Amino acid sequence: MGLNRLSFAIFVLCVLFLVGAALSLVFFHDDHAAVSRVAFQMFEVLLMILVIFLPKMLKSVADIKVPAVMDFGFVFFCFGSLILGDVVDFYGKFEWWDALQHGISGILLGILGYAIINLFNTLEGNKIRYTPIFVAVWVVCFALSIGAMWEIVEFITDGLFGLNSQQFLEGSGTFDNAAPLMGHEALRDTMEDLMLDFAGSFIVAVFGYFDLKKQRNVLLSFVEKMK
Repeated sequence: MGLNRLSFAIFVLCVLFLVGAALSLVFFHDDHAAVSRVAFQMFEVLLMILVIFLPKMLKSVADIKVPAVMDFGFVFFCFGSLILGDVVDFYGKFEWWDALQHGISGILLGILGYAIINLFNTLEGNKIRYTPIFVAVWVVCFALSIGAMWEIVEFITDGLFGLNSQQFLEGSGTFDNAAPLMGHEALRDTMEDLMLDFAGSFIVAVFGYFDLKKQRNVLLSFVEKMK
Protein backbone atom coordinates (compact mmCIF):
# COMPACT_ATOMS: atom_id res chain seq x y z
CA MET A 1 0.00 0.00 0.00
CA GLY A 2 3.02 2.28 0.23
CA LEU A 3 2.20 3.55 3.75
CA ASN A 4 4.83 4.56 6.25
CA ARG A 5 5.22 2.36 9.34
CA LEU A 6 3.08 4.54 11.62
CA SER A 7 0.20 4.75 9.14
CA PHE A 8 0.35 1.02 8.42
CA ALA A 9 0.34 0.12 12.13
CA ILE A 10 -2.65 2.40 12.76
CA PHE A 11 -4.43 0.96 9.72
CA VAL A 12 -4.01 -2.60 11.08
CA LEU A 13 -5.34 -1.49 14.49
CA CYS A 14 -8.34 0.13 12.81
CA VAL A 15 -9.16 -3.01 10.83
CA LEU A 16 -8.92 -5.14 13.98
CA PHE A 17 -11.21 -2.76 15.85
CA LEU A 18 -13.78 -2.79 13.03
CA VAL A 19 -13.84 -6.59 13.10
CA GLY A 20 -14.22 -6.62 16.90
CA ALA A 21 -16.91 -3.93 16.81
CA ALA A 22 -18.88 -5.79 14.15
CA LEU A 23 -18.81 -8.94 16.28
CA SER A 24 -19.90 -6.99 19.39
CA LEU A 25 -22.94 -5.67 17.53
CA VAL A 26 -24.05 -9.26 17.02
CA PHE A 27 -23.97 -10.00 20.76
CA PHE A 28 -25.26 -6.65 22.05
CA HIS A 29 -27.80 -5.78 19.37
CA ASP A 30 -30.62 -5.48 21.96
CA ASP A 31 -28.76 -2.81 23.95
CA HIS A 32 -29.55 0.38 22.03
CA ALA A 33 -27.11 2.53 24.03
CA ALA A 34 -24.26 0.08 23.38
CA VAL A 35 -25.15 -0.19 19.69
CA SER A 36 -25.17 3.60 19.33
CA ARG A 37 -21.81 3.89 21.06
CA VAL A 38 -20.17 1.16 18.98
CA ALA A 39 -21.66 2.56 15.76
CA PHE A 40 -20.17 5.98 16.48
CA GLN A 41 -16.79 4.43 17.31
CA MET A 42 -16.87 2.51 14.03
CA PHE A 43 -17.64 5.78 12.22
CA GLU A 44 -14.60 7.40 13.84
CA VAL A 45 -12.38 4.45 12.90
CA LEU A 46 -13.53 4.75 9.28
CA LEU A 47 -12.64 8.45 9.42
CA MET A 48 -9.20 7.47 10.71
CA ILE A 49 -8.72 5.12 7.76
CA LEU A 50 -9.77 7.93 5.40
CA VAL A 51 -7.14 10.22 6.97
CA ILE A 52 -4.47 7.54 6.48
CA PHE A 53 -5.15 7.28 2.76
CA LEU A 54 -6.02 10.95 2.14
CA PRO A 55 -2.47 11.98 1.08
CA LYS A 56 -2.40 9.23 -1.56
CA MET A 57 -5.86 10.22 -2.76
CA LEU A 58 -4.78 13.85 -3.11
CA LYS A 59 -1.70 12.72 -5.06
CA SER A 60 -3.62 10.49 -7.45
CA VAL A 61 -6.69 12.72 -7.96
CA ALA A 62 -5.29 16.26 -7.81
CA ASP A 63 -1.53 15.64 -8.10
CA ILE A 64 -1.02 17.32 -4.71
CA LYS A 65 1.95 15.94 -2.80
CA VAL A 66 1.62 16.16 0.98
CA PRO A 67 5.03 16.52 2.69
CA ALA A 68 5.99 13.49 4.79
CA VAL A 69 6.27 15.57 7.98
CA MET A 70 2.77 17.00 7.51
CA ASP A 71 1.40 13.54 6.68
CA PHE A 72 2.93 12.12 9.87
CA GLY A 73 1.66 15.04 11.96
CA PHE A 74 -1.96 14.83 10.82
CA VAL A 75 -2.11 11.02 11.08
CA PHE A 76 -0.61 11.15 14.56
CA PHE A 77 -3.04 13.90 15.64
CA CYS A 78 -6.12 12.13 14.26
CA PHE A 79 -5.04 8.91 15.96
CA GLY A 80 -4.75 10.77 19.27
CA SER A 81 -8.10 12.47 18.80
CA LEU A 82 -10.32 9.82 17.19
CA ILE A 83 -8.85 6.54 18.41
CA LEU A 84 -7.12 7.31 21.71
CA GLY A 85 -9.47 10.18 22.59
CA ASP A 86 -12.86 8.61 21.85
CA VAL A 87 -12.43 4.89 21.20
CA VAL A 88 -9.98 4.30 24.09
CA ASP A 89 -11.64 7.19 26.02
CA PHE A 90 -8.58 9.28 26.85
CA TYR A 91 -10.97 12.24 26.97
CA GLY A 92 -12.67 10.64 29.96
CA LYS A 93 -9.50 9.36 31.61
CA PHE A 94 -7.36 12.48 31.28
CA GLU A 95 -8.98 15.92 31.59
CA TRP A 96 -6.05 17.60 29.82
CA TRP A 97 -6.22 15.39 26.72
CA ASP A 98 -8.87 17.48 24.96
CA ALA A 99 -6.94 20.73 25.54
CA LEU A 100 -3.74 19.10 24.27
CA GLN A 101 -5.44 17.88 21.10
CA HIS A 102 -6.98 21.25 20.29
CA GLY A 103 -3.70 23.05 20.91
CA ILE A 104 -1.97 20.68 18.51
CA SER A 105 -4.81 20.95 15.99
CA GLY A 106 -4.51 24.74 15.98
CA ILE A 107 -0.82 24.45 15.13
CA LEU A 108 -1.38 21.81 12.45
CA LEU A 109 -4.26 23.72 10.86
CA GLY A 110 -2.15 26.85 10.93
CA ILE A 111 0.66 25.03 9.13
CA LEU A 112 -1.82 23.66 6.59
CA GLY A 113 -3.30 27.11 6.00
CA TYR A 114 0.18 28.60 5.57
CA ALA A 115 1.13 25.86 3.09
CA ILE A 116 -2.07 26.36 1.07
CA ILE A 117 -1.78 30.13 0.70
CA ASN A 118 1.89 29.84 -0.22
CA LEU A 119 0.88 27.71 -3.19
CA PHE A 120 -0.67 30.89 -4.63
CA ASN A 121 1.72 33.42 -3.11
CA THR A 122 3.82 33.78 -6.24
CA LEU A 123 5.97 36.66 -7.44
CA GLU A 124 4.27 39.43 -9.42
CA GLY A 125 6.98 41.57 -10.92
CA ASN A 126 9.31 42.28 -8.04
CA LYS A 127 6.68 41.84 -5.32
CA ILE A 128 5.20 38.91 -3.44
CA ARG A 129 1.45 38.73 -4.19
CA TYR A 130 0.19 38.55 -0.60
CA THR A 131 1.61 40.70 2.17
CA PRO A 132 2.91 39.04 5.35
CA ILE A 133 0.09 40.51 7.45
CA PHE A 134 -2.53 39.18 5.00
CA VAL A 135 -0.99 35.71 5.17
CA ALA A 136 -0.91 35.84 8.98
CA VAL A 137 -4.60 36.79 9.16
CA TRP A 138 -5.47 34.08 6.60
CA VAL A 139 -3.69 31.42 8.68
CA VAL A 140 -5.67 32.28 11.81
CA CYS A 141 -8.98 32.58 9.94
CA PHE A 142 -8.40 29.27 8.16
CA ALA A 143 -7.67 27.41 11.39
CA LEU A 144 -10.63 28.98 13.22
CA SER A 145 -13.05 28.20 10.38
CA ILE A 146 -12.03 24.53 10.36
CA GLY A 147 -12.22 24.49 14.17
CA ALA A 148 -15.74 25.96 14.02
CA MET A 149 -16.79 23.36 11.45
CA TRP A 150 -15.50 20.64 13.78
CA GLU A 151 -17.58 22.06 16.65
CA ILE A 152 -20.63 21.92 14.39
CA VAL A 153 -19.88 18.26 13.64
CA GLU A 154 -19.56 17.56 17.38
CA PHE A 155 -22.89 19.30 18.04
CA ILE A 156 -24.63 17.21 15.37
CA THR A 157 -23.11 13.91 16.53
CA ASP A 158 -23.99 14.69 20.16
CA GLY A 159 -27.60 15.12 19.08
CA LEU A 160 -27.72 12.06 16.82
CA PHE A 161 -25.84 9.60 19.04
CA GLY A 162 -26.49 11.02 22.53
CA LEU A 163 -22.79 11.74 23.11
CA ASN A 164 -20.95 14.32 25.19
CA SER A 165 -18.32 15.50 22.69
CA GLN A 166 -18.91 19.16 23.53
CA GLN A 167 -18.90 18.45 27.26
CA PHE A 168 -22.34 19.93 27.86
CA LEU A 169 -22.99 17.10 30.33
CA GLU A 170 -21.25 16.53 33.65
CA GLY A 171 -18.17 14.34 33.22
CA SER A 172 -15.24 14.52 30.85
CA GLY A 173 -15.75 11.52 28.55
CA THR A 174 -17.31 11.51 25.09
CA PHE A 175 -19.78 8.82 26.15
CA ASP A 176 -20.73 10.27 29.55
CA ASN A 177 -24.47 10.56 29.99
CA ALA A 178 -24.90 12.58 33.16
CA ALA A 179 -26.93 15.67 34.06
CA PRO A 180 -26.64 18.61 31.66
CA LEU A 181 -24.54 21.63 32.60
CA MET A 182 -26.20 25.02 32.69
CA GLY A 183 -25.43 28.47 31.32
CA HIS A 184 -21.79 29.51 31.00
CA GLU A 185 -20.45 26.08 31.99
CA ALA A 186 -22.31 24.39 29.12
CA LEU A 187 -20.37 26.61 26.68
CA ARG A 188 -16.98 26.29 28.33
CA ASP A 189 -15.61 23.30 26.38
CA THR A 190 -16.61 24.65 22.96
CA MET A 191 -15.20 28.11 23.61
CA GLU A 192 -11.98 26.78 25.16
CA ASP A 193 -11.49 24.53 22.11
CA LEU A 194 -11.87 27.49 19.74
CA MET A 195 -9.51 29.62 21.85
CA LEU A 196 -6.91 26.84 21.74
CA ASP A 197 -7.34 26.60 17.97
CA PHE A 198 -6.74 30.35 17.83
CA ALA A 199 -3.67 30.18 20.07
CA GLY A 200 -2.05 27.37 18.07
CA SER A 201 -2.71 29.03 14.70
CA PHE A 202 -1.56 32.41 16.05
CA ILE A 203 1.86 30.90 16.84
CA VAL A 204 2.14 29.68 13.24
CA ALA A 205 0.87 33.03 11.93
CA VAL A 206 3.61 34.92 13.81
CA PHE A 207 6.33 32.62 12.47
CA GLY A 208 4.83 32.86 8.98
CA TYR A 209 4.70 36.65 9.17
CA PHE A 210 8.39 37.01 9.98
CA ASP A 211 9.33 34.31 7.47
CA LEU A 212 7.58 36.19 4.65
CA LYS A 213 9.02 39.51 5.83
CA LYS A 214 12.48 37.97 5.55
CA GLN A 215 11.70 36.58 2.08
CA ARG A 216 10.40 39.97 0.91
CA ASN A 217 13.44 41.81 2.26
CA VAL A 218 15.75 39.37 0.46
CA LEU A 219 13.76 39.88 -2.74
CA LEU A 220 13.86 43.68 -2.47
CA SER A 221 17.61 43.58 -1.77
CA PHE A 222 18.12 41.42 -4.87
CA VAL A 223 16.04 43.82 -7.02
CA GLU A 224 18.05 46.82 -5.78
CA LYS A 225 21.30 45.11 -6.69
CA MET A 226 20.02 44.37 -10.19
CA LYS A 227 19.24 48.03 -10.90
